[in-house]
Amino acid sequence: MENRIKKSYKNRDNMDKLNILVIENESLVALEITQTIQEFGFNQVEYATTPNMAKDILAKNPINLILMDINLGKSINGIDLYKSLDIDIPIIYLTAYKDNSTISKAIGTNPLGYLIKPINSDELNALLRLAQYKISTQNNKIELGEGYYFNTKENKIFYKNRFIHLGTKELKLLKLLILAKGNFVSYYTIEQEIWGSETISSSALRTLIYRLRGKLDYKLIEVENSYGIRINNVNLT
Repeated sequence: MENRIKKSYKNRDNMDKLNILVIENESLVALEITQTIQEFGFNQVEYATTPNMAKDILAKNPINLILMDINLGKSINGIDLYKSLDIDIPIIYLTAYKDNSTISKAIGTNPLGYLIKPINSDELNALLRLAQYKISTQNNKIELGEGYYFNTKENKIFYKNRFIHLGTKELKLLKLLILAKGNFVSYYTIEQEIWGSETISSSALRTLIYRLRGKLDYKLIEVENSYGIRINNVNLT
């Protein structure tokens, strides 16, 4: 069978490690792309041939780069699948399509790159190196522990790469706690920062804290009833 990846590289050097997921509905193509990437020296390369397989791998593995074919069959295309996953993982699209409408739709998801099939290994290698560099130099994540992190560029919190929606005051409170770097923030300080001179009921602060803790599964925020609250994570110090 003719190789579907045009191979022309001769030398392979060690690269910093990325954990990559290849999403391609044709098993043989997915396997070949995976093996080629492994030959480049990457630490972990998984592949999925269906959306459900992809979701399962993402739930169980610390993936930090996705390569996905736009044409995944009749049920869903790669662009829509990426949008539906609601994840904070960079993506490179693979496709046989060159039309402007497809490219424009892909660009709308802010991908790291776009490769036209049949894939040339030198181009793939170069794009992976570029992705590696961008990911390493644009790390906007603050690790909060327990699988949670805050993306300072997007101003959003994620749990295992899945976005958690917060209200305006909940987001303000979370950012206040992050800035405190593991130290307690007093209830008085919270009231001043969130509400300012506004008069609030005695239950408003308790309700806000309760809502935020609930959305974070009560894992991150430690409450000291007589004083205040904090994110209980030594990594913030």
